[in-house]
Amino acid sequence: MNTDAFERARAAFVAGIAAFESGRLEEAEAEFLASLVLLPGRPSTLVNLAATRLRLGRPAEAASSLREALAAQPDDGPAWVQLGIALMELRQHDQALPAFDRALALDGRQPVVHHQRGLALMGLERPAEAAQAWEQAVAQDGKFVTAWIDLGSLMRDLGQLSRARQCLRQALALGANDPLVHFQLAGLKEPSLGEAPDTSQGPPDAPPPTYVEQLFDSYAEDFDEHLVQRLGYCAPAVLVEGLAQRTAQRFTHALDLGCGTGLCAEPLAPICERLDGVDLSAGMLEKARAPGRYTALTQADVVAHLQGTPHHHDLIVAADVFIYVGALEAVFAGVQRCLTPGGWFCFSVEAADDAAGFVLRSSLRYAHSAGYLRQLAQRHGLEVQALEPHPLRRDEREGVQGLYGWLKRPLP
Repeated sequence: MNTDAFERARAAFVAGIAAFESGRLEEAEAEFLASLVLLPGRPSTLVNLAATRLRLGRPAEAASSLREALAAQPDDGPAWVQLGIALMELRQHDQALPAFDRALALDGRQPVVHHQRGLALMGLERPAEAAQAWEQAVAQDGKFVTAWIDLGSLMRDLGQLSRARQCLRQALALGANDPLVHFQLAGLKEPSLGEAPDTSQGPPDAPPPTYVEQLFDSYAEDFDEHLVQRLGYCAPAVLVEGLAQRTAQRFTHALDLGCGTGLCAEPLAPICERLDGVDLSAGMLEKARAPGRYTALTQADVVAHLQGTPHHHDLIVAADVFIYVGALEAVFAGVQRCLTPGGWFCFSVEAADDAAGFVLRSSLRYAHSAGYLRQLAQRHGLEVQALEPHPLRRDEREGVQGLYGWLKRPLP
């Protein structure tokens, strides 16, 4: 290559770096491509082109550029990291993991890469190994707040509650300002062996505003298979069968609170002329819409919907919904507002001791006591026709005990 072409390639590369650092990403990409025309296959240019394409939201093209660069320069650790990140964005966790491993083989003291490696392992459903990766991340950087939070959440999921508390408290001490950290710690108040009990304030009345929506949006694709086939979920069938035992009534306008993907719709449809659903998760509602069993579906918080809907219903059903609501005073007030005289309100909850009222468990699900539910029913003019124990689903191979309620608003 002549000197003039090299200098023009270099000038385009420098201009690309300047554009990238100023956030002019399309311009940066054009400059890097121009440099590669003059000086094909140059690894540093390919790596910077890949970084630009990652920022532009085109991870597949970024991965292609990085593979070309690494073929020429296989010991470029930062390029392996970028390749791993691009593959993570493509949800190719099985390919991202060896990219992170290669980067760490070249330089093992990279807490951010250990953290990314843990994320890849979580995507591969290998949580114990992910925990080890995140332990490495916080061991190398004790101020790595995100790693402390992720490790604490995972320790909670793995049942290592003492370690979970340590990690989440460390995140707060380092200045974490995530409401979910406080929420998780509230669910971890029950002491492990040898620890003093936490006697501070009771459970929060509700989860953080975006927690449930994000949880179920991420869960929507595999929700039915996971819940019904793997966890033996039976709440919709139990509620509808129990209703049929207590009334032969056919319902004019029913409402499925927290309808999710529509698991209640199949048993409800034959006894309802019109069935509406409301859920916070757009992903869940998209699944519920497909079979066509609902007349209308609304994306909203269930309490806000009950407080604002212009409709009145002669049946309101809430299957395994209140475990993500917490305090139920506003729910019962909303049901009282839009349940017609003679109408039925049927629901399931996780069962708590009567002394508790309601509690937040380490699973981050709420449990409610029979006494609390009876008090709310009396306060809001609802007659308890039955409140019966029955399993809800399995959790860690053990049955989760539920309470099923069939309440009725009396006729004038």
